[in-house]
Amino acid sequence: MKTEDIKLFHKVAEFGSLTETAKWLDLPKSNISRRIKQLESDIQIKLFHRHSRHITLTAAGTEFYNSTISLINNLDKTINNLQRPEKELNGRLKIMISPVMMNIGKLVLEFMQLHPAINVEIISSNDELDLIKNEIDVAFRVVNAPTEENLIAHKIREEPYGLYASPQYLSEHGTPDSLEQLLGHNFIAYRFSNGELLNKLSLDSGQSIQLSSNLTVNSVPLLVESAIQGHGLILLSQRVGNLFAQKNLLEQVIHSYSPNYNFGWIVHPPRQYLSLLTQEFLNFVLLRIKRLGYDDKDAMNVFRLAFPSLTS
Repeated sequence: MKTEDIKLFHKVAEFGSLTETAKWLDLPKSNISRRIKQLESDIQIKLFHRHSRHITLTAAGTEFYNSTISLINNLDKTINNLQRPEKELNGRLKIMISPVMMNIGKLVLEFMQLHPAINVEIISSNDELDLIKNEIDVAFRVVNAPTEENLIAHKIREEPYGLYASPQYLSEHGTPDSLEQLLGHNFIAYRFSNGELLNKLSLDSGQSIQLSSNLTVNSVPLLVESAIQGHGLILLSQRVGNLFAQKNLLEQVIHSYSPNYNFGWIVHPPRQYLSLLTQEFLNFVLLRIKRLGYDDKDAMNVFRLAFPSLTS
């Protein structure tokens, strides 16, 4: 059993995909698959459930991950300290973060505390700027799928989504009981930063339902507020939508429609163009980001753009 193969196992577990791991490490997918199988053989434990498009940890794999991640990290830290005791990370990082993903800022600040000699610029924007031209090292984006062929993209986290509307809207227009009944309702469309429009609902069959809309927004808080004010149905993370449902501001409809989506991405140039500082930052973020989230109170504040009351 090699420590390098355990590190590889950690990466595969974090990405949940051999393909994504191969992209990140610039290794053939077949090489990664062979080494994971060899590790399983060495320790006589099945670490992953293999699915057609992704892999998931077995119960034993989860325990092995949790038990070895700190051991390997401490080992690497010890070796680095012994090999380069006089060297410290330095340089400049330029990071772009979508406004609804500002919890990423916590990771940036934590990284800065670990490496006080670095200089960081954070840009909060939904604009999809050219990373190379604008000298941006890493971007955290809300998009359906990244479109730049010259960049590497990593999914942050898939989660179940649902359809939501305000009690006022459902009282006036009726509550749909099936996807077919949505054709008589208004859907608030969302425009991603790359120009793509979310105005269709994907089905398990691979087909989609085109919905009618008289309102399109490119801000998640404005999307939520538009639904709360009764302008139509929206597609929203169930975790966030259910928080607003508990306050009787939104109500979920057609509970059977619960697709998994990932709209959060980490985007950066290919690894061969990254500085040591950027690579260390990405490694730091990828180890922690899947466990990062907003607590309920913060989520309500982040995802709602409350308008002041209008008085005559």
